[in-house]
Amino acid sequence: MVDIIFIDDNYLYKNFPLPKRLDRGALLALIQLEQYTSIQDLLGSCLYEDLETKVLEKILDTDEQELFKLVKYCLAMYSAKAAISVLRSETARTKNEEGKSDQRSLDAISSTVESKITYINKRIVNYILGKTAIKAIATAEGCDNDLFEAEDVYQDASVFYPKSSTSDSECE
Repeated sequence: MVDIIFIDDNYLYKNFPLPKRLDRGALLALIQLEQYTSIQDLLGSCLYEDLETKVLEKILDTDEQELFKLVKYCLAMYSAKAAISVLRSETARTKNEEGKSDQRSLDAISSTVESKITYINKRIVNYILGKTAIKAIATAEGCDNDLFEAEDVYQDASVFYPKSSTSDSECE
């Protein structure tokens, strides 16, 4: 089991206009999943584990506290996005909520969250790269499994095809 170390459901409800129809257990499970997958993928295993240990032991230095704040925002956005996906599904609806479900408002929130995730991820990467001690942890020897990679965040969503793979012939 993964400890929830960055945010809880109260933080999420306080900072995002999510409908309150998800029960606490479901929301905490989403937060836990996003923390373990999205945040660990962003930071890399070594930095994630180091930060997790220091949070639990309450020994974060000033630079790590700033990184922690950025990660909280990012985790909240990932969790909100996951919650919105669940809320869009039929399984999240009760008889009373079927008539009240407003998919357009969920879509608007989801679009806004997506752009903010990209922005905050870039800020986190730049912060890590700008702090020598934190960067050393993130890129340490032995982090071969899941190494922090700044390029992971800066990829474009578009697909690149080299000129050699294109064809001049028309489709029939």
